[in-house]
Amino acid sequence: MILWCSGTGNSLDVARRLASITGDTLERITPDLESIDLSRERRLIWVYPIYSWGVPPVVSRCIERVRFYGAESVVHHSVATCGDDCGRADKMWRKAVESRGLNTGGAFTVIMPNNYVSLPGFDVDSRALAESKLAASQKRIEQIAARLAEIEQTGAKVSDVTRGALPRLKTGVIYPWFVRYAINPAKFNVTEGCIGCGRCEQICPMRNISRPERRPAWGTNCAGCLACYHVCPVHAVDYGKATRSKGQYLNPSLKTAFQEKPAGEKEQQQRSGNLRCGSDPKGS
Repeated sequence: MILWCSGTGNSLDVARRLASITGDTLERITPDLESIDLSRERRLIWVYPIYSWGVPPVVSRCIERVRFYGAESVVHHSVATCGDDCGRADKMWRKAVESRGLNTGGAFTVIMPNNYVSLPGFDVDSRALAESKLAASQKRIEQIAARLAEIEQTGAKVSDVTRGALPRLKTGVIYPWFVRYAINPAKFNVTEGCIGCGRCEQICPMRNISRPERRPAWGTNCAGCLACYHVCPVHAVDYGKATRSKGQYLNPSLKTAFQEKPAGEKEQQQRSGNLRCGSDPKGS
């Protein structure tokens, strides 16, 4: 089984492509996930994005709280997507899983396009770089699929990740700060350019967005994935002032699902006068 968490689609894309090779079923991490029956599974592969060189809080909560039935002989693996590097997130994941008395095997990273835009100095990749990362990811996924069975046969604990520079600082200091101060749904706002299409509500993995009078309103149960920002077709969603003039990114496999505009959306978009649709200041 592959248990996945995704906002802008990178991790879902990796999960699907990995499943097409290994034959594993897909299960999504949702806010109301309480238990998983593993009695017929030989492995559980956690697929999730790296958040500021750590495990996303929603994934950590799942590891801590979900009841796993029939998990005695199941091996847990981690496949994390990241724009550049993961710090010590693999160790963080392994410690959390093993604290539940569960078996761990491989921990891997897959480099995918950057999508974090909420702090100064961070933006999406250029189109050329994003396409290059996506093209290279297929070979990496195939390598991981081939290694899983080998790891399960030997019982080895393997970490094959892109750790990057200063991993202790990034995961030990920056990540806790990020979780405490940089995941704040109260900072989301919507401009007058909003066309009421509902895509932000539809894409939210935490079901945290409602739309009174067709405009989005954010609750308190936010994953910090920024999918609502990236999916907006008129760039009307902002995270404070940090995302103004930043680019947008959706994984191509997810973007396809949002290409068809709801009836009347095109006309409303023209009336809105918002010309920032899909803008990318890096020229992609």
